[in-house]
Amino acid sequence: MEMNMNANEMHSAWNSHRNNLPPEAQQRLVGQFTQQTIRRRRFQTFWLIHTFAWLTIITVLGIAAVLTGKTRLAHEWGLLPLLLIPWAFAIHFLRWFLRAALPTTPGELPVTESLRLALVSNQAQQTHLKLVAGLFAIMIPVLAMTLCQLYAVGKVSANDMVSMTVFFGAVLGLSAAGIAVRYFARLLPQQRQLKTLLAAMADEG
Repeated sequence: MEMNMNANEMHSAWNSHRNNLPPEAQQRLVGQFTQQTIRRRRFQTFWLIHTFAWLTIITVLGIAAVLTGKTRLAHEWGLLPLLLIPWAFAIHFLRWFLRAALPTTPGELPVTESLRLALVSNQAQQTHLKLVAGLFAIMIPVLAMTLCQLYAVGKVSANDMVSMTVFFGAVLGLSAAGIAVRYFARLLPQQRQLKTLLAAMADEG
C-alpha cells in the first residue's frame, strides 16, 4: 500500500498538541488507509476469481482426461497433488478473505484505531505472502515429480522436459521475486512506520 503522507509528515501530525489532528488531517490520514484497504480487497477479489476460474478449468480437463483414458492415475498419480494442493490453498485464501473485516468509512474511527487496523491489515498481508511462498516451495518438488512421471509414461519427450522445466522455473522465479519485493520493500517498511507512529502516540498519551 502506497503512503501519500511520508513518515515525517505523519510524525509531525502525531506530535501535534495532545495528538489532536485538525479535521482535514484526520480525514486525510484515515481516508488514506481506508482507500489502501479497499484497493487491496479489490485486487484480492480479482485474484480469487481468476484463481478459482483457472483451477476449475484445469480440474474439468483433468477429470475428462481420466474418464477418456488419456490419463492413468496408477502411473501419473503425481497429477493429483499437483491439483489438490492449489485447491487447498485457494480455499484457505477464500476463507481468510471472507473473514477479513471490511474497510470502515473514513471518519468513523479515531486516527489511532485506524492505524491499528492498518497494522493488522499489513501483518495479514505478510502472512498471505508467506503462505504463497510456501505454496511455491511445496509445488516445486511436486511439479518435478509429475514431469518425471509424464516422461516415464512417454507423455513428454526429453526436449519437452527441458522446455517445461525452463518455463515453470521462470514463472516461479518471477513470482517469487515479486513476492520478495512486495514483502521486503513495501510491507516491512510500512509495518515499521505504523509501529513507530503508534509508539509515538502511546508516548504522547
